[in-house]
Amino acid sequence: MSFNKSRILVQDKKGRDIWVPVEVNIDDHIVEANVDTSDPTYVENYVTDLAIAPPLDVKRPMWQFHVLNGTSGNAAGHMIVRVHHALGDGTSLMSLLLACTRRLGSPDELPAVPVARRRERERKSAFRHILSLLNLFWNTLVGVFLFTSTAIWLKDSESVIKGHTGVEKEKKKLNFVSLEMADMVTVKDSVNGTVNDVLMGIVGSALRTYLVGRDAASSPANSAGEIETSADSDPKAEVVKTKSKIASKVEKLRIRACAMMNTRGSPGLQELASMMEGGSQHRWGNRMGYLLMDIPLKYHLDPLDYVRAAKKVTDRKKASLEGIFTYWSGAMLMGLTGPKPPLILTRRIVLQTTLTVSNVPGPTEPVTFAGNPIVGIFPTVSGHPQSVSIYLQTYMGKASLVVMSAESAIPDPEVFCKLCVDSLKDMVRAAKSRPVPPA
Repeated sequence: MSFNKSRILVQDKKGRDIWVPVEVNIDDHIVEANVDTSDPTYVENYVTDLAIAPPLDVKRPMWQFHVLNGTSGNAAGHMIVRVHHALGDGTSLMSLLLACTRRLGSPDELPAVPVARRRERERKSAFRHILSLLNLFWNTLVGVFLFTSTAIWLKDSESVIKGHTGVEKEKKKLNFVSLEMADMVTVKDSVNGTVNDVLMGIVGSALRTYLVGRDAASSPANSAGEIETSADSDPKAEVVKTKSKIASKVEKLRIRACAMMNTRGSPGLQELASMMEGGSQHRWGNRMGYLLMDIPLKYHLDPLDYVRAAKKVTDRKKASLEGIFTYWSGAMLMGLTGPKPPLILTRRIVLQTTLTVSNVPGPTEPVTFAGNPIVGIFPTVSGHPQSVSIYLQTYMGKASLVVMSAESAIPDPEVFCKLCVDSLKDMVRAAKSRPVPPA
């Protein structure tokens, strides 16, 4: 055993938190659970129970493998990896997990993962270089100002999905759906964007539809379940008018997602495997910066306009140093004051926003873990004061969209997931009906 997974966090004589190596009894970290597989949601229920379970024992390395027993024959089994975020961010932990896997049929080969292609640098005149630098400076200034304002006073609009102190201890609901990666590529190519643009566009479209429908359902109704109207009014017209008012109200909401930016150069899995064997911890751990992303809630007749609206936001974030600033400022604060002030600041930022959105790329081909073929990978995070978290995990040409929500916020995440699927279908139809723009 190596790396932080075989270490625990303790305080030295000066009160500083340090990692110390410990002997690992693997049996202490393997949990075999007997579950009732007759319940179609037994996996989701087990995960949501873990989300509010007592925290991991800090006297042991903070990770567990939960093996769900009960399946028979050719039915897929399930294993849940529970890891404390102190060991690393999502990119680091996912890379560690994938470094323990091998290609299906090639037990000595690491899996292939997608690598972000670097765009060729466009030759610019001196004037355009100056404009780019000014744009970078301005976007960074605005991003840092909004981030600092959020830490102090600026918060999202109150809505049915807005989190609050204590929501992390509430019962959760979990649902996931599978999206075709080819469909997302079709949409991103049609707007000359990225998968992240498509994800944010899908979330914006689905969230708008969900909030409008949710508010309309809770509007004053008579015993027949219809909107209350006067005797001489047209009930259908009143319903349309009410929904229009609700839609206008939803569009005015400030709803932001707290997204993570990987500040490290992403090494390949082969390098990671060598680092694990050598016990190196260089560049691994928590090295993520925060990006505060506005969710597009304005109604668009063209479904692709949701992606275009999201792309405008992400393009501004790309042309800024906001993510790098948030990471290094937090790292400097931790070095000067210890972990408590950065923890308070992080919690404050998360509490002031509404959603967490994450996109983690996975292997492009089938892989095995301890000789067992992996069918799907579904990441979630719990313990933060937000009511809704959305994750996209790619694997084998599929994209798994995972939604975890507090029952008080989104009691029916399966409905929200279906809206996401429908939004993507609408976008694909719109994309196929027009020519692809030049890159």
